[in-house]
Order: sequence, then C-alpha cells, then structure tokens
Amino acid sequence: MTALARRILDDAGFAPGFDLDPERLETLRDALRIVARDLSTRGIGGAPEIEVLEDRFPAGAGVRLTDGQGLDRGGHILPGLCDSPATALTSLAILIQESLLEQTRQVWPVCPRHDLGAHGSEREGEAVWWCVGDGGHTLTPVGELAHALGHRRPK
Repeated sequence: MTALARRILDDAGFAPGFDLDPERLETLRDALRIVARDLSTRGIGGAPEIEVLEDRFPAGAGVRLTDGQGLDRGGHILPGLCDSPATALTSLAILIQESLLEQTRQVWPVCPRHDLGAHGSEREGEAVWWCVGDGGHTLTPVGELAHALGHRRPK
C-alpha cells in the first residue's frame, strides 16, 4: 500500500507544503538570514521575514522587509526548492534580486570588475553571486557581498 500511495502521489506531482513539512520553512528562514546580510549593500537594513503565501497557487513563500515592503513580485519560493540549503539560498537570492530590480529599475548586485549585474546561481553545491564577465566567475558566496564590494557589514 505504501508503494502504491507513493506512486500515486508522485504521478500527481504532489509535494508537501510548508504546513506538512515545516523543516522546509526552517531551511528557508535559515537561508534568509544569510542573504539578508547582502541587503545592506543595497541600503536595506533590518531583519526581513519569510511570509507564507497561502493565497497563491501553488502556495509558497515570499520575503517581507522590516518596512513592510513585500519582495515577491517576481514570483515566490515553492516548498520543493527548500529541500537543499544551497537551493533555498539561491532561490531566495534570485527572488530578492528580481523583486528589487522590478521595483527600483536598478541592477543589484554589480560586479566591480566588469560593471555587469551578478545573478544568484548554484555552483558546485554553493549559492553564489555569479558574473558572466570573462566567461563567467563567482563574485562571492551569497551572504558575503559586503566583503566582495568593499563595504563594511553593519554591526
């Protein structure tokens, strides 16, 4: 019966949401603490929060800044993207970057060596800011952008 139930759920494309698999939500919250360190390079302070978006289909999560601004215009994070910490972190970096771009029409972050926008990417199991200049290179791991851009981290 268990094998049959798994096959039916797999065939239907069922994936448990944050309510049925709260570990995924914790993985996403842990990832947000990391990517939030990079927001200071954009002039955004405070501690953003994960917001579960039950009104979307499929349900997912977005980010809410301390000023109440939502960063989910470019979409939302599906629970299945939170099985791996690196994938959750990469997904959040991309969501935040795309939302900020849509709201401000300003590219962030920018590789200082190439003056090109860097993008959240998963490379060799690590979430990084990736620049396509000179054939592509890692600008810095997500969460370490202040160091790469020569900014001091807020205390």
